Amino acid sequence: MSSDYTLTQKAIAEFLGTFSILFFGVGSVIIEFLTVPKAGYDSVEYGTYVLNGLGHGALGWTGIAVAHLFAVGIPIYLFGRVSGAHLNPAVTIALLVTKRIESKASAVYIVSQILGATIAGIAFVLVRGTVAATIGGMGATAPFPGVTVGQAFLVEFIITFFLMFGIMAFAVDSRAPENFAGFGIASIIAMGVFATGNISGASFNPARSLGPYIVNTIYGGPDLWGVAWIYMIAPVLGAVVAVYFYDRIFLNSK
Repeated sequence: MSSDYTLTQKAIAEFLGTFSILFFGVGSVIIEFLTVPKAGYDSVEYGTYVLNGLGHGALGWTGIAVAHLFAVGIPIYLFGRVSGAHLNPAVTIALLVTKRIESKASAVYIVSQILGATIAGIAFVLVRGTVAATIGGMGATAPFPGVTVGQAFLVEFIITFFLMFGIMAFAVDSRAPENFAGFGIASIIAMGVFATGNISGASFNPARSLGPYIVNTIYGGPDLWGVAWIYMIAPVLGAVVAVYFYDRIFLNSK
C-alpha cells in the first residue's frame, strides 16, 4: 500500500477489486446454477435454489475455481500498489489488530468492500435478470446438505487462515518473492473452491457472502441470513489467528 495514493483512491481500488470478485467469481457460480439441466435437480422442481445443483452446470467446479483464480488475482496486480488489495474485511481486520492499517482507513476499506460486493450483485441482476437471484441465488454461501454449521464454521476458519497466511508470505513479508502475490494468493482461493466449495461454499470473505445476501433480499432470492454469522465470524477469526501465527513464527514479532 503506497502513501502516493489518497484514501479516496484506495477506497475506489477496494471497491473495484471486490466488485471483480463478486461479478466474475461469484457470477460464475450463478451461471453454474442457471445452466444445471433439469435432471440435476433430482426430484426438486427446476428453478428452485438447490445447492446440489452445483457441479452439474456448464462450468462445473473447475470452471468456478478458474473464474475465482482470475477474479481475485488480476485485481491484486491492478490495485495492490494502490490499496494493498485487501478486498476482504477479514484481511483488513487482521491487519488492523496488528496495527498495519489505521482504524479510519480500515473502516473506509470495509465499507468500500461491502459496497463493491453489493453493487456487483445488483449489476449482475441487471445484465442477467432476476433469475440470478431466484434461481441462481446470487451464488450465496451456505452449508451444503449434510454439512453442520459447526463443520462449515471450521472449514471457513481453516481456508481463511491459509489465505491470510499466504497474504503475509506473498505480500506483507519484505522477503516475499516479487510479482508473485496475485497468482499465489488467488491460487489459495482456487484451491479452497476445489476442496471446500461443496462444504461451505468457500467464502473466505465476509463481503463475498454479505453482498449476495443483500441482493437476494432485494430481488427475491433465498433467505440465508440465518447462517450469515458463520461467514462473518469464521473468516475474521481465521485471518487474525494467521497473522499472529506468522508474526510469531516467521517475523519473530514480540
